[in-house]
Amino acid sequence: MALEKTKAEYGDYELNATYNGVNVGRILRQMEQQSESNFFFKASMTNEIAQRFLAIPFPIDRGVAGYRVAFIRDGQQSRYCSTQTLASIKFKMSIVQGIGWLDGDILSANGLNVYKISNYDKMFEMVSMGRIDAFFRGVNEIETEWEIRRSQLPDLRIEPCIAFYYPLPRFFITNKDNKVNAQRIMTGLERAYEDGSFNELWHELFLDSIKLVGLANRQLIELNNPYISEIDMSYQKYNVDLTKYLQKQPELKQPSEK
Repeated sequence: MALEKTKAEYGDYELNATYNGVNVGRILRQMEQQSESNFFFKASMTNEIAQRFLAIPFPIDRGVAGYRVAFIRDGQQSRYCSTQTLASIKFKMSIVQGIGWLDGDILSANGLNVYKISNYDKMFEMVSMGRIDAFFRGVNEIETEWEIRRSQLPDLRIEPCIAFYYPLPRFFITNKDNKVNAQRIMTGLERAYEDGSFNELWHELFLDSIKLVGLANRQLIELNNPYISEIDMSYQKYNVDLTKYLQKQPELKQPSEK
């Protein structure tokens, strides 16, 4: 979309996907070494990433990945429904997250009990088997993962009563020498946001999943993200406050038919 919006100035383009299954650390090293030409990658921002790479300061998911809801084991649905504060669940809940995931570091920094593993599929299995209490996911991810896992793991459930929130800006990043193409992406994203096409696509991709978790019926517990203290916060003007946004849903213009 960003590239289409900028064809008049910058010309045509060709997109090529990199291969799957490469961990984030290796991707960042490849980008720093410029082993791929004109390489862009979506990253959860940190102070370190901002220092090492050129970031396009537009939050691709409008901040919704910072709203986190947990998968739990069947029979545990009421366990956290009386929870009001972070302190009240610190010693009740064990959480699984991926090795190298920023989310795990943020949860640990807030005093939660986090167990890290490398196998994404095993995280769901550990929760379903009761070996760990919870696996927190972004509200934009829940629907797809639930549809895939619910038949495979019949004891898996979506926790119904709480949600975490922490600021989690996700930007496209590239190497520091790729300034012209980075500016093209930023210009295109801003144009798409201004003409409404960005939000139409955002609704299409995320809105059903966001509605599924029912944030209005949950206790929202805010956490600190200590890894973005040096990030320019002006990106927040593009973010959406889901606690207010969802109240306006009956009046929302629905995405155009494709």
